[in-house]
Amino acid sequence: MRKKRNPQCSMELHYAHEICSQLSGISQWLDAHPQFNDWIYEDLSSGDKQNTGRNGLSAESVLRAALLKQYLNCDYDYLSFVLMDSMLFRDFCRLEPNQRPSRSSLHGLISLLTASTWERINNCQLMTAKDQGIEKGRTVAIDSTVTESDIKPPCDSDLLASSVKEICRLLERGQTLTATPLYEYTHHNRAVKDAARKCIYAGKEERHQHYKKLLQLTRKSRKVLIEATVTLANARQQGQCLLADDADKWQADVDHLLPLVDAIVSQTERRVFKGEKVPAQEKVVSLYEPHTDIIVKDRRQVQYGHKLNLVQGKSRLILDLVIEEGNPADSDQFIPMMERQKEIYGRVPRQTSGDGGYACRANLEKAKAMGISDVAFNKKRGLEVEEMTKSQYVYKTLFRFRAGIEAGISWLKRCFGLSRCHCKGSERFDSHCWLSVVCYNLVILARHPAPS
Repeated sequence: MRKKRNPQCSMELHYAHEICSQLSGISQWLDAHPQFNDWIYEDLSSGDKQNTGRNGLSAESVLRAALLKQYLNCDYDYLSFVLMDSMLFRDFCRLEPNQRPSRSSLHGLISLLTASTWERINNCQLMTAKDQGIEKGRTVAIDSTVTESDIKPPCDSDLLASSVKEICRLLERGQTLTATPLYEYTHHNRAVKDAARKCIYAGKEERHQHYKKLLQLTRKSRKVLIEATVTLANARQQGQCLLADDADKWQADVDHLLPLVDAIVSQTERRVFKGEKVPAQEKVVSLYEPHTDIIVKDRRQVQYGHKLNLVQGKSRLILDLVIEEGNPADSDQFIPMMERQKEIYGRVPRQTSGDGGYACRANLEKAKAMGISDVAFNKKRGLEVEEMTKSQYVYKTLFRFRAGIEAGISWLKRCFGLSRCHCKGSERFDSHCWLSVVCYNLVILARHPAPS
């Protein structure tokens, strides 16, 4: 029998769900480590301008909200909604009855949390897991992956158009620094957009003409911006600027933008007109995320972001994460990653397995000299099994064990936001990656009893 409505609903909420059990386990682990709140409070205090006004979210609530965002793999808008709508998530984040954090406040607070703080939390988790016998760090697997920046695939014409747009934006801001504008400028955005669009569809000869126009407009706009900086600098000396802080911020933005514009102009000339192949380390792929690296995987796939090296243990916990600069070879990072394991655990692992990219005789010899008994690479690269491990059985066991980190990386990317970082800036990129690892590890640890 089906009713149209319930005349009176029960006010009791029963959380009988896997998500509830996981969040309950995570909450117990967080309660067992109150020092986490102290570390988060230090980061939040660095962004506080004054100690007056209405009480904000506590450090504990910010920590739990950050972990919940990564656990749900959602944006700040959806996080704000569930913290208003869901009793379960409100209880997890320890919110007061009258607290309804907005999207902007959550974004601003979580953005203050640094990568070093998340790394400290992760190391504390590892030490507790070691004391409880969950993870000893004796058998590890190492692999690399790429986390993409929040940019579209770069194109020289788009980069030039973005350069002109940002220059015009700064020129417009500069006019507001004084009571009356001290200079005039011409807005070239429409002409630049038209030329950039034609560069995509035109033939080779016509494309060169459109690129010449783009470069001409970019140089012209750059020259006007430099003249504006001189004009405003003179006006500031005469006391005509309204707010010194705004003028300093404007000048800092100009100093940040101009080298990027020069690099984009240079690489466009070299690639389009001189036919050069510009090295990846000399390219600028985004005005907004200039820290982005070009990562080429096996000459078949190009990604724009940063390369990560991860180490995983038998418990599936991520033991270490290194965010690399550029696109270093995997073989160059194997020994440094093992040395980091020695710093974390006080000794090197007994057994190590890795992808074929880490395989080389020099790495094998150095690993053996460090005290690692068995080193199994899934591609031998001219190495014999007897050189790497004690027996064929041990090699096959480590070979199969290495597949676990592939599953872990896949889970991190699909469910914990490690595939793409939507944060702005290199520091927040690092923080995002470490937050993903900490949340992933907490879900693993939630399956074990909380430390007493």
